[in-house]
Amino acid sequence: LQYHAGLASSLLNQQSLKRSANQMGTSAKRRPKVQPSTLALPTQYVDDVISRIGRMFPDMSIELFRPNGTSAVLLVTLGKVLKAIVVMRSLFIDRTIVRGYHENVYLEDKKLDIWSKSNYQAFQKVTDHATTALLHYQLPQMPDVVVRSFMTWLRSYIKLFQTPCQRCGKYLQEGLPPTWRDFRTLEAFHDTCRQ
Repeated sequence: LQYHAGLASSLLNQQSLKRSANQMGTSAKRRPKVQPSTLALPTQYVDDVISRIGRMFPDMSIELFRPNGTSAVLLVTLGKVLKAIVVMRSLFIDRTIVRGYHENVYLEDKKLDIWSKSNYQAFQKVTDHATTALLHYQLPQMPDVVVRSFMTWLRSYIKLFQTPCQRCGKYLQEGLPPTWRDFRTLEAFHDTCRQ
């Protein structure tokens, strides 16, 4: 949004009307034009980073789609546990939707469904935690490290239904497995046990 706003501002400044330019006075003419800062990385670089991450985790398959040309959408299949759709702008993760392994991730026209949430409460919780993880793993100077860290965190769900909570030791609490994963240690916790 910031990038597009910068582009729109520079285009409007280039084609300003004489009447509005006179009203703005000389102070507007002295102000330097702000160049939009682009966060776009070459698509080949993004593809290389994703393929390296895919090779790091043999139990995680990553399919790369480019529905709008440059932005990437990843379909991450984690064992036989879950499927995650990761929507990216260059190497910056915008959003993640997590669904069960047997849930459909495609629309009728064979495009990835990036909006519908899972039918299962456990995967809805994992989606919420993935959104929190996106906010936690922020390092704009090194986006490849952010993607690798996020994928490492996501991979910790490979034993979602086999790992007990680190605090209470139970596998289920209120019918749900421990869906929270600590960002540093990747240990599993129930929502109520992690505080």
